[in-house]
Amino acid sequence: MEEALTARAEWRRSWPTVLAAMIGMSFYSVITYSLGTFIGPLEREFGWSRTALSSGLTIFAGISMLGGPFVGVLLDRVGTRKIAIAGLAICGCIFAAFSTLNGALWQWIALYVSYGLFALLFKSTVWSAGISSVFTHGRSLALAVMLSGAAIGQTFAPIAANALINAFGWRVAYIAIGLGWAGVSLLLVVPLYFDAKARVARTAVPNSPLPDKIILPGLTVREASRDSRVIRIGLAALLSSVVGSGVTVHLVRIVSETGIPMNRAVEIAALAGVAGLVGKLAVGWLLDKVQGSLLPFSGFAIGALGHFLLIGLFGGTTPKIVGVMCVGFASGAGLQISTYLASRYAGMRNFGAIFGTISSAMMAGAAFGPLFAGMIHDATGSYDMLESIAAPVMLLAAFMFVGLGSYPVFRNPEDEFA
Repeated sequence: MEEALTARAEWRRSWPTVLAAMIGMSFYSVITYSLGTFIGPLEREFGWSRTALSSGLTIFAGISMLGGPFVGVLLDRVGTRKIAIAGLAICGCIFAAFSTLNGALWQWIALYVSYGLFALLFKSTVWSAGISSVFTHGRSLALAVMLSGAAIGQTFAPIAANALINAFGWRVAYIAIGLGWAGVSLLLVVPLYFDAKARVARTAVPNSPLPDKIILPGLTVREASRDSRVIRIGLAALLSSVVGSGVTVHLVRIVSETGIPMNRAVEIAALAGVAGLVGKLAVGWLLDKVQGSLLPFSGFAIGALGHFLLIGLFGGTTPKIVGVMCVGFASGAGLQISTYLASRYAGMRNFGAIFGTISSAMMAGAAFGPLFAGMIHDATGSYDMLESIAAPVMLLAAFMFVGLGSYPVFRNPEDEFA
């Protein structure tokens, strides 16, 4: 067994892996956070409805939901490095291929099906499993930094897309973001990203046999499926994902349809990404130091406040800014909380399969959320009903974390197979 490292030593050894994973994670989030900016140009050019445009992310999320557990089993067996590199390279090209849209809805659907299948290879479960395999004492903060990639995407994807669309048109924007963002990610992931399995293979003595399996402590899949704490974490993630994804995808439009100019609405919506980054890092740092229900509860309850402020009961720009930042903070903190607590209450033995299943629950919500938001807007002409539903749902999700109890201590799996 490798000697246990302190949090400082873990960071000194593996910070390049965290950096590379963070940028890789940022590209994974681009498909979601850029859509709100592309909706306007595509709607004008092809006459598609908000529901039709939102269907792409529903397909993307649906594939992630169904494929998550299978990818989790795969990465538990072979590690995360090779599949992440392949996923980034292929999806960068597919994202650029959205520039070829010609108005046929089947093409929109086909591109999202293709993107969704290969995006399974570099979704948050992959990066989370890789980071968790090389961090123990500093795991929460390491996960927070990695997951901050989603906040980077949330902040800069709409800004970059809006600038490129205004300067060159939406077709060039798809090409530039797809090839450029994925290309930068690969330039970091290929030389810097090494999970536990890749690290063993990299440092092995030439011509010496590698261990057949690296077994880490934690629950079996069967045990996790009966553990009430793991189930509650998954349920909270599902509830927050349904409302969070619907609001996030349409956030630019939610703000702009209150009378705020489009460019200003994009800037305000981008604040959600900044707040999400703060949420991930702050909560990530605290979770390594503090255990209890208050922090997870608060991280989700802040989102409920944000949705309430966006209902439209308050005039002026300030409530919109505060609401957007609360929603962004909860989005960042929520993913961090769910990922970290899953690793603590389920352990690392089958983390890929277990968190892959939780991630699938989240993607089930993400598959339905944007479509539901589009349907509400098409039916009512506004997003007020959406926010009126989102606020109490987020509060319910917050209560799922009350009373989880202390982290379990798992037996060394080597003792089981001795």
